[in-house]
Amino acid sequence: MTRLAHGLRRTVMMGALLLAGPGYAHAADGAPPDTQTPYVTPQNDVDVSYAIYPPHDTSAVMTQRMRWSAGTMMQRVDPGNAATYMITDYHAGTLTVVNADQKVKTVIPAPGAANVAMGQRAQGNWLRTGVSNVVGTPCTLWQTQDTDQRPSEICYTDDGVMMEVRRDGKVMVEATSITRDPQPASVFAVPAGLKELHAAHP
Repeated sequence: MTRLAHGLRRTVMMGALLLAGPGYAHAADGAPPDTQTPYVTPQNDVDVSYAIYPPHDTSAVMTQRMRWSAGTMMQRVDPGNAATYMITDYHAGTLTVVNADQKVKTVIPAPGAANVAMGQRAQGNWLRTGVSNVVGTPCTLWQTQDTDQRPSEICYTDDGVMMEVRRDGKVMVEATSITRDPQPASVFAVPAGLKELHAAHP
């Protein structure tokens, strides 16, 4: 149970990071959306793989795959070399962590669900700092604050796909591949017959 709880916390944290709206669109109270801020929710179906770099060079680099359905507002995140994956339904406000090996699932409220909206740009303070190109895909660099109130620079495509995150000049997250094919409903379907476990509280 301890191993499952640890995996749940790590998967939820990484999912919130990859769909950067919940993790990084930290709005100032009452600040209206502006055309000079990015989309932080993908506006189209997309399949992106990422490398997630550790804060210490001695730690292993993690990989994750994020798939997004714009029509259904659903996200799937598959951590590399793990039996668990996460499906978030932003319409329903639920996050389901599936452990395929153990045939169990854990359902919790989706973190940051209220901040994920189609067709709306980010609120808060964003500063356009330049442009970049990640795996052949152009993106715009934006400076903002992360959830720890530390300055971060995030590179978004024009349609809201996060391609890179930098903090203190160090790349934390970087896309390694991206495809924009329509995502079938089967990608986001929670398998039937799984035993439901309650999430452990800290």
